[in-house]
Amino acid sequence: MYCTTLADHPAIPTTKQAGSTDATGSAIEGVTGSATEGASGEAPDHADSDGMNSRRVAWLEKAYRVLREELLPEAPERVTITFGFPSKGARPSRNQRIGEYAHFLKDCEAGPGLLTLHPTVFDRPARVLDVLLHEMIHAARPTDGHRGQFPKLAKRVGLVGKMTATVAGPELKAKLETWLRDRLPAMPNGHGDLSADRKRQSTRLRKYVCPMCGQIIRAATDCLNAVCADCDAQFVQA
Repeated sequence: MYCTTLADHPAIPTTKQAGSTDATGSAIEGVTGSATEGASGEAPDHADSDGMNSRRVAWLEKAYRVLREELLPEAPERVTITFGFPSKGARPSRNQRIGEYAHFLKDCEAGPGLLTLHPTVFDRPARVLDVLLHEMIHAARPTDGHRGQFPKLAKRVGLVGKMTATVAGPELKAKLETWLRDRLPAMPNGHGDLSADRKRQSTRLRKYVCPMCGQIIRAATDCLNAVCADCDAQFVQA
């Protein structure tokens, strides 16, 4: 399993992180398209889609085909593509995973692997494309990790920076912006919040202590009526 992280990318704000999003995916099938496409092979119009999940997956599928055609023909024709949280490292940190590729060990009708993008990146379409491209290289070279042919392919398509946390270089970024304008529909917007400073739910358990022996128990009530089995004394809330 291989991933893209946030390490060494100060331009990506770690305080704007994604919230709960269903991991919805479908298979990309090269020229024939997937079940989420319209009859013409294009991503369906947003107004005609079943919901945000299917619209976003359809957009990612279209983007995959554009990137494969323009930059990375080595990527497999079929791959399962999703948006959702990675297997680990979903929360904000220096090494937060924003993309992940898992290669299936056995043949699968849906394709050779599962490509996942963290919802964090979905407020920046160009960033979505360069993370998608990074994971497509893993799909093309599933046994290389970030070594072997991975660095050569990454540099060839225009990705720069640390190989575990690449970003689009100036030339690639210009191409991505052009394709976003001319070849892709508007990306479905919206992403959540997994900010490290968001308010956490406090514990619901209250602490009670026996005034005689000091035994401690916890209960999810402010009105506990219980006595200590050793001292026969009423527990009091601490």
